Amino acid sequence: MIPTRLALALLVLTSGSAQADWLLSSTEPRVISGKPFTVSVFSDEAAAHGGLPDTLTADLESGRKTVPLRLTAVGQSSAGGMRRDYEAEWPVGLIGAATLVLPGKSSSRLMLVADEKAWAPGEDPVARMSGAPYGTTETPRGNAFAYHEPMYFLVGANGGANARFQLSFKYRLFDREGVVAQALPVIGGLYFGYTQTSLWDLSTGSAPFRDTSYRPSLFYQWDIAQRPGNDDRWMVQAGVEHESNGKDGANSRSLNTAFARLDWRTPVGEDGAYFGVMPKIWTYLEKDDNPDIQRYRGHGEVALRYGRDEGWVSQVTLRRGTAGRGSTQVDVSRPLGTRILSDAGAFLHFQYFDGYGETLLDYDQVRHPQFRVGLSIVR
Repeated sequence: MIPTRLALALLVLTSGSAQADWLLSSTEPRVISGKPFTVSVFSDEAAAHGGLPDTLTADLESGRKTVPLRLTAVGQSSAGGMRRDYEAEWPVGLIGAATLVLPGKSSSRLMLVADEKAWAPGEDPVARMSGAPYGTTETPRGNAFAYHEPMYFLVGANGGANARFQLSFKYRLFDREGVVAQALPVIGGLYFGYTQTSLWDLSTGSAPFRDTSYRPSLFYQWDIAQRPGNDDRWMVQAGVEHESNGKDGANSRSLNTAFARLDWRTPVGEDGAYFGVMPKIWTYLEKDDNPDIQRYRGHGEVALRYGRDEGWVSQVTLRRGTAGRGSTQVDVSRPLGTRILSDAGAFLHFQYFDGYGETLLDYDQVRHPQFRVGLSIVR
């Protein structure tokens, strides 16, 4: 990206050198696939021959692929005929970095990066990394890595200082534009997921981890297309999941389940608020370490969510076992301003948990209700 004054200065300083006859610049190096983009062209050579033309031929080079483009002038020349803005449409399906060049001209090479969809204001860093639109669980074509469940670090003190933190991601196993998925499109929605949740005892001298739950999973994800005139979002996941605390002997806990999960969200009002329902059901394939876990964890849970992506979001997650025992978790969060954490995209996060089984080790025990506060990067 070359500012206008700097580009003009370079042209003046290198006048007479063929290497500086043509320069390309852009104030926005990120573009959207299938959408128009604008670049600026600087040329002292063209200025000396009546100014820059109304159209220019350009090439986009991406790896071994070259795509021809026609640049169409937007407005008149400026800076004494040395500068003119041009517009073209980025090719659909060309994702990632590409270099714009003017063939046959001694020009600078301008690198641009194309995304499939625009970033939303306030988008969190993991959504930016995956290319997913904020507030959805969708993973766009060409981006295999994305967040899976909320990620946070929270601290509380009921019954002793403690912390709870969670990391989670999912990875699409087959590129939807790869050879395998092109031959068998259905496997393009196959994912590996991993979530790790830890309870950290901060009140004792050695500060041990009370328990950690490891949950690798293999599942299929359907991102259901929106209907015209309907802004509801639907996503379904179904697969198998293993959960273990990684311990042995009397403290060993593990189970295998088959599950299905729905994520449905609908707009409410005109201010960007939405309401969501996220039920998850499962059946136990193996639970020898904890044969009565269904009495406390049951066969499903439901989460209710309400809020705005740019503001407060509240979620209540309810789980009930076959014996009427279960748990309630409430999460409330809001974005932190850039004055506090720069552009980190973090959220101030409050969490309340009450009931059985906050850890897999204590699946049949109820401890002190916990109120914790901290930060999350995915909510």
